[in-house]
Amino acid sequence: MDIRQLTASLECISDGIALFDADERLVLSNAKFREIFDGTAELMVPGVRFEELLRQSIALGENLDALGKDPEEYVQARLLRFRYPGQPFEFRLSDGRWVLVRDQKAADGSTVCIRTDITELKRREAALRESEQRYRQLVDLSPDGIAVHDTQGRGRFLNSAGRRILGLAEDTDPAGLSVLSFATPESRPLAEAMMRRVAGGESVTQVRIPLRRQDGADWVAEFSAVPFFSGTDRLVLCLFRDVSDEAAASLKLRQSEARARSILESALDCIISVDSDGLVQEFNPAAERTFGWSRAEAMGRNMGELIIPTHLRAAHDRGMARLKETGEHRLLGRRMELEAMRRDGTVFPVELAITEVALGPGRRYTAYIRDITGQRQAKAEIDEKTRILEAMMESVGVGIEVYDAHGRLLVANRRLTELLDLPEDFLCPGTWDRDVLKYLAEHGEYPGETVEQSLADYDRIRERGHFFGERQRPNGKWLQVRHFPMPGGGYVALFADVTEQKTLQAQLLQSQKMEALGQLAGGLAHDFNNILSVIGGYAGMAREEARGLGAQGSGAESLSAYLAKIRQGVDRAAALTRELLTFSRQRVGEARTVDLGAVVRGQEFLLKPLLGASIALSVAVPREPVWVAVDPDMAAQALVNLAINARDAMPEGGPLAVALHVVPSGPAELPPGPCAMLVVEDRGCGMTEAVRARIFDPFFTTKPPGQGTGLGLAMVYGLLKQAGGTAAVDSAPGRGSRFTLWFPLAAAPADPPPGQVVTDAATSGTGPSATILVAEDEPDLLALVTATLERAGHRVLAAPDGVEALERFEEGGIDLLLTDLVMPGLGGARLAHLVTELDPRVRVLFMTGYPARGQEAPADLPAGATILYKPLDLDSLPATVAAILSGTATLVRA
Repeated sequence: MDIRQLTASLECISDGIALFDADERLVLSNAKFREIFDGTAELMVPGVRFEELLRQSIALGENLDALGKDPEEYVQARLLRFRYPGQPFEFRLSDGRWVLVRDQKAADGSTVCIRTDITELKRREAALRESEQRYRQLVDLSPDGIAVHDTQGRGRFLNSAGRRILGLAEDTDPAGLSVLSFATPESRPLAEAMMRRVAGGESVTQVRIPLRRQDGADWVAEFSAVPFFSGTDRLVLCLFRDVSDEAAASLKLRQSEARARSILESALDCIISVDSDGLVQEFNPAAERTFGWSRAEAMGRNMGELIIPTHLRAAHDRGMARLKETGEHRLLGRRMELEAMRRDGTVFPVELAITEVALGPGRRYTAYIRDITGQRQAKAEIDEKTRILEAMMESVGVGIEVYDAHGRLLVANRRLTELLDLPEDFLCPGTWDRDVLKYLAEHGEYPGETVEQSLADYDRIRERGHFFGERQRPNGKWLQVRHFPMPGGGYVALFADVTEQKTLQAQLLQSQKMEALGQLAGGLAHDFNNILSVIGGYAGMAREEARGLGAQGSGAESLSAYLAKIRQGVDRAAALTRELLTFSRQRVGEARTVDLGAVVRGQEFLLKPLLGASIALSVAVPREPVWVAVDPDMAAQALVNLAINARDAMPEGGPLAVALHVVPSGPAELPPGPCAMLVVEDRGCGMTEAVRARIFDPFFTTKPPGQGTGLGLAMVYGLLKQAGGTAAVDSAPGRGSRFTLWFPLAAAPADPPPGQVVTDAATSGTGPSATILVAEDEPDLLALVTATLERAGHRVLAAPDGVEALERFEEGGIDLLLTDLVMPGLGGARLAHLVTELDPRVRVLFMTGYPARGQEAPADLPAGATILYKPLDLDSLPATVAAILSGTATLVRA
């Protein structure tokens, strides 16, 4: 390749390249090399020495690194680097550009000089450092805790807010720390599960988890975690905050962002001195960087030609002429914004101030110029962000007010005015916080306190800084109030309407009480059924003995009558336990075809003690079944709710009538055809039209706080919707209320429901003898069942629990397992599974005191399982066992 081809090739390269021979003389250079060193470009001809170019560059001030140094020492040092190239280095030109120097020695002693303009790279690096610093400041200003750790939980970073929230000192090293390591012993399994999810690449968002601070105080955090990659490392970004301070933390974050956005980037002013003719006498480095002219180029030239846009030069020239003649100029001694021009012709806004400087003969003027392009852009962004922030404050459902360190209002949103019932123009900027509090106190906002007491309490709150509290306003609504100090003084106050939350808390407490009561009722009914089984069983055995005595003429007929009365009492007690079991059931409502009359009759046992002696209850129900498709438990509870409302409406007592009828048709909104009409009528205080219009609304109640949740009639309405029915209410103050519920009739069920009591009406005898294993944890009942079956001719193995029953089964020869469903250690359902797995021929018969008749059997029972419900009818037990053993049992409706 000849020199022309080499020269043409070098022109295609974006870096500046020059070749010097072994005598350090220039062989060739490309245009980019000459462009970088434009001050000495004219000298770059073949044969010129590198040292000559270097000295000329220093003389022209082109190399800023040489400024302030001894020229000869700098030249020798630079020549040493040229002759013995080492690591690349950087230097800056007088026009502000940065150049990367890379020299390479060839085998023949020649030197290849590569010069790269890295000005843009330097600018980006500076911008990146500034951006990183700005974001780090924003992270430190964040009121939320921010932490970074690896997937093993080892800490990498924890911001100031995170240290404060976790109760750590500011100088605590985050290495080895994980936010979830602060979990309480109870919440540690949840923390470990979340850590596994995040380590697997899954994000966790807004999970509430109990944590424990360094000082041992427990708190609840709202925790989010997102996995991300930093280079090749997989890290986890964690955000957490105290949920009690979430609104304030959000406000603080927005304020921090607003302050961060309002910070303007500072820059050194351009200083340009001119004489009375407008010729440049001084041009500082800031002016060089801003306008693109070097000081050497600008000196002695007319300032208007250098930096004044073309369309303003005529006005500038007239002003300079007037200044020279009169010493007056409209810009002299003032700051103004106008336009300036860079070397490349770009026009940009600047802030300009011109002062006169007394310096020797003649006049000299100094112009201070600042590039305000960024400032204008920042102002536009701030205006836009301010508009967005104001819109956000007005759209949130929380009342917000911000005061400065002196207690003067800075900003408040409209929601605060609505929550506190303040005049619309009351909360204007500058209002004193004590004036707002005084106004509220004078208008009854703090009942039971004088204005002075309220102000004293408020002073204590301000001294503490953070404050969290709840109070009830005179209008009955509950407010949650939070105060948070701001850095540098002042504070933020947040007001939230938590009335619905309070209502929900009361409802939750009531539901928990009802759940506990239901569990207690179920447990009592189970034990009571066992006792009733024993009483009824022994009464039956005594009745058989009495019959034998009567046959001998001993006059035991009266004894049989007494025992029959005991049996009747057992049956009534059994009916009561069935109502308790119905009350204790906890399952999702399921509509099925039931006899509504039987449901109403069944509730009579429960309603009489519930209503009290002062309420005269009358129940009228048809003899024939009234079939409707409805959940029987919900229907029973709806009747109880209506009865309780009627009782509360008659505090002095009175009549309460419950009647069920079958009518040819219902209201127009129901499909044509016969309906069941349930009427509940009282003679209580009645309701106004306004109250009657809202009685089916959830949470609406006329009862005092603590005496009702407002869900009773809403549940009645839900029952009707489920059954496709409707309701009507006739009421007026002073004449009581009449609730009428209509249910569309349903076809009678064709088959009895599965899982009911097993009997065989055709079985009269006891059948052949068999070996029966009986498992029952109630000793008296176990003994009674054992005796009954042994009298029927069976061999009986008795076990007080499931574990011993399984041991007795291993003796072999078992034909039938009769087991209680609920026993300590090993329950009846599991026992039956184990027994049938060991010997599939064994028949199984369950007995229980828990499920009420009409309920479906538990889901874990074997297929085709049959159940006897306590209290047991021991008279029919041998026949039932015979039916099970013979396989002739049939299912009948309870």
